[in-house]
Amino acid sequence: MNNLEVRRETFDSVEADWERLLTETSDVSPFASATWQQTWWRMFGGDADLKLLTVRQNGDVKGLAPFMSRGNEVSFLGESDLVDYHHFLHSGIENSAFYDSVFTHLAATESCHSLRLTSVPEWSTAYTAVPEAARAAGWLVEESFEDVSPGIELPDNWDDYLAGLSKKDRHELRRKLRRLERTAEVKHVELSTSDEIAANLDDFVRLHRLSAPDKAEFMTDQREEFFRAIVTQFAAQGVSRLYFLEVDGVRAATSICFVQGDIQLAYNSGYDPELRALSVGLLNHALCIKLAIENGIRYFDFLRGDEPYKYHLGAHDRSLYNLVVTRP
Repeated sequence: MNNLEVRRETFDSVEADWERLLTETSDVSPFASATWQQTWWRMFGGDADLKLLTVRQNGDVKGLAPFMSRGNEVSFLGESDLVDYHHFLHSGIENSAFYDSVFTHLAATESCHSLRLTSVPEWSTAYTAVPEAARAAGWLVEESFEDVSPGIELPDNWDDYLAGLSKKDRHELRRKLRRLERTAEVKHVELSTSDEIAANLDDFVRLHRLSAPDKAEFMTDQREEFFRAIVTQFAAQGVSRLYFLEVDGVRAATSICFVQGDIQLAYNSGYDPELRALSVGLLNHALCIKLAIENGIRYFDFLRGDEPYKYHLGAHDRSLYNLVVTRP
């Protein structure tokens, strides 16, 4: 395969190449970064075995498969409760050469009986390339739908965005904005520096837990620690945004987003249920979209989940899949 070889790596040994591949690979997200993956591994890796694989050509790293293993099963680093998208990284190599190399290596690893790939985006190369490479290597492939990931192609201005909504949703959004502005003094705040975000994360966590019993259950102490670590690290890299909708000086709703190029990803959010009648949760998202348009964002990604507010704000579904590859 044109002098291709697969090597097992550590975070340190592949750090520089990982960051380079992240910039050279199309259709990836912040979840694919070394920052995200290493932080997750440190906090949640537990008894798993790190299995970072690089595909090299004449010694140069052309691709990365960020795996871990438990027993006889290999999977992506990171679980779907905290990772919305999983990716392979590769550049300067044919898709077939990269994936064939990975599966040739796994086939030669006697302890690997199965490969479980969760949260594979339908728009990623892996969605079609993994089954092709696996079947060519004689493995069995089972595909199943996992979730939807709604998002919005953004126009150049807010008026065009509103015009793109259904008549009912446009009317409701305008009505709710007017009602909120008549009821109270409203301020929408965007924080982006490390110091600003770190100093205000307590309010995010509080509102997130207040939102609903399932969110309170989700935000364990360990997940809170992860949120704080990843959001502040990304802030130092210019990726994180923390938003608050303030009503009469009180923080009523919040969200954390990540920005990568001209894409904004809404990672998580919360609001005060006592102000539900003012639709503060939905309006915080709407104002985030308005600010994203002003900042030149072209796609607003709500990430996984089919919550109704996403569709009221104009989102359209994309799909995520599970791919389970097993030896015959």
